[in-house]
Amino acid sequence: MKKLFLLSGLLSVSLWTMAQNTYQNHTQLSSRLKALSSKFSSSVTIQSIGKSKGNRDIWALTLGKGNTSTKPAIAIIAGVDGTHLAGTELAIQMAEKLASASGDSIAKLLETKTFYFIPSVNPDAQEQFFAKTKFERGGNDTQTDDDRDGYLNEDPFEDLNGDGIITQIRVEDPTGTFIVSKEDPRVLIKADPVKGEKGKYLLLTEGMDNDKDGTFNEDGVGGVNIDKNMTYDYPIFTAGSGDFAASESETKALLSFLYKATNVFAVLTFGPANNLTEATKFDRSKTAKRIITGILEKDATVGEQIAKLYNTQTGLKDAPVLPQTKGNLSQTAYFHVGRFSFTSPGWWAPKIQAPKDSTKKEVATPSKASDNDEVRYLKWADAQKLTDVFVNWQSIKHPDFANKNVEVGGIAPYAKLNPPVSFLTESANKHVKFVTALAMQMPEIQIVDVNAEAISTGLTRVTIKVINTGLLPTYAEIGDKVRWVQKVKTELKLTGNQAIVSGKKINLRSALGAGETQEYSWLISGNGSVGIEAGCPTTGVKTVNVSLK
Repeated sequence: MKKLFLLSGLLSVSLWTMAQNTYQNHTQLSSRLKALSSKFSSSVTIQSIGKSKGNRDIWALTLGKGNTSTKPAIAIIAGVDGTHLAGTELAIQMAEKLASASGDSIAKLLETKTFYFIPSVNPDAQEQFFAKTKFERGGNDTQTDDDRDGYLNEDPFEDLNGDGIITQIRVEDPTGTFIVSKEDPRVLIKADPVKGEKGKYLLLTEGMDNDKDGTFNEDGVGGVNIDKNMTYDYPIFTAGSGDFAASESETKALLSFLYKATNVFAVLTFGPANNLTEATKFDRSKTAKRIITGILEKDATVGEQIAKLYNTQTGLKDAPVLPQTKGNLSQTAYFHVGRFSFTSPGWWAPKIQAPKDSTKKEVATPSKASDNDEVRYLKWADAQKLTDVFVNWQSIKHPDFANKNVEVGGIAPYAKLNPPVSFLTESANKHVKFVTALAMQMPEIQIVDVNAEAISTGLTRVTIKVINTGLLPTYAEIGDKVRWVQKVKTELKLTGNQAIVSGKKINLRSALGAGETQEYSWLISGNGSVGIEAGCPTTGVKTVNVSLK
């Protein structure tokens, strides 16, 4: 039944997705989210959790039934790095597919679990995709002096060849460190002296050195990158990171949401980083210090379990190596907010192996697929017959390089991580399978082995066991370190003439692992029945009533 449901649910493509064939600006995305909430009003609500520096709403969509704030949740967040529009599109498609899916399994899931979607955390940066001159912009609308020379935006990109997009310039120069790739002449790679390679080109962003400081386009439009402005491992004095951690309204809005949503069990971020296809390894040297900089041992084990689940459910292969960067959301969600935190680009160009050489008589195996991201992407784009993803190198006159051969060209902005929207439908389906499978493995508290024994007249011993029947712990181990995640609480509810003779009214304990139990016992005087509640926000709360003897 579950497989039948998933097939029918994942193949149902919403009206909004069918109607679009490219990425959408903030106004269009806002209308799309509001339409989803209107169509599925019994299970979908949206709210603005804050405003960007450019006064654009940061939308949070809640998907679930009943009192969603009391049910364990998964938060799916995208668009923190403004260059990654694919993540925003994936998040919204997933919300649409889950909301419109039919079948008992999802209906039951939405009765017991909550999904939060925050698809565009940095809408100011994403608007650059739709501007007259397109360039990959990571920063919001905050005015920043990135080169700290007392001037604002005095050295931006320039469209030197007039094609409306900003790519790169390559300059033939004996001091250059780049050479043409043997795998693809369109791509430049670093020269390797070990291989006897000598650099031939300087490789720069398209533009001029307007302030004549020897650096190109280092202070242009676009202020603070929200994925550099988070609180963990904040990169101080780094361009795009802001004046201080959490300086931006977008950062504050997102972190405030996560800290208040105590029911969030795990955070899934779509962005240019990856700890899902291969889990982060435990490193004791990083966890033994006062300031923890590595994933804790129990959480690393869970990470391996989730990575296996992700790879099995999505079937995605050949993921690029995308290390986490300083000040990003994914690490902050783990180290500071205390939640399980996973991140993935959601889509990447699959490796395309070169075909066999049919002119050779011997049986030959295909050439090894490239490990260079740009070569790999261009091979895939060629196979898909995509146009407008690469600007062929063309000679120009450049005022900063008189009497030198200068060419403009390269991969078009946004292209490498943001394929045409039509290529994201399959990926969205796969990620819906993953998050539903993850939700089904989440912790669940049960109160079992309830026993009431008469000790004497008016005195009863009550014993119970609290068990986590899920396949994952009740919360991340790091939660006890940051002391923000609420512990598992078991509380005895008394009425009338009842009193506790032995035992604690409220019992708190750290995370219960999968299948782990905790026994509690009380001596209670009085008559009638007592209530016992057990659970925490990331598991939900269960209640039993016990009659006193």
